[in-house]
Amino acid sequence: MNSPMNSCPCGSGSPSDACCAPYLAGFATPPTAEALMRSRFVAYTRADIDYLEATSGGEAKAEFSRKDATSWAKNATFTKLEIFATEAGQPNDTTGMVDFAATYSEQGKTLVLRERSLFARDPASNAWRYIGRQKGESIRRDPAKVGRNDSCPCGSGQKFKKCHGA
Repeated sequence: MNSPMNSCPCGSGSPSDACCAPYLAGFATPPTAEALMRSRFVAYTRADIDYLEATSGGEAKAEFSRKDATSWAKNATFTKLEIFATEAGQPNDTTGMVDFAATYSEQGKTLVLRERSLFARDPASNAWRYIGRQKGESIRRDPAKVGRNDSCPCGSGQKFKKCHGA
């Protein structure tokens, strides 16, 4: 059984070394669009801007701002990723979509980014790339307020007051 200390921040429940860490270290490439989505979330938790840029393609690559990505990754604390749905994006597909919500805190406020991200295989490398989002689908909202004695939304299993509520 995995302890919260070595579980991957992507929320898969797998140990980081057997989940997203090999992708971020460059030892492997994500086999699905969802695996890439999860590894990009982890990259934000680690402020790994090189990985975020390298795994962007198409319009997302053209619009990528290292300055903005660095600022967001360093000023926000990313606590939870929820995957709601995927369409295609499997090892033999060329495109895919992942519907997700990323919970994070910034300036003392807990927020949620809800998005339907689009992915495509890079024709040169055959690796998955984030290419953008479905327009009109991203929503930033305040989640329900977490009480001091509620479970922490990061999934650690601890009370909020002992984890991220301090």
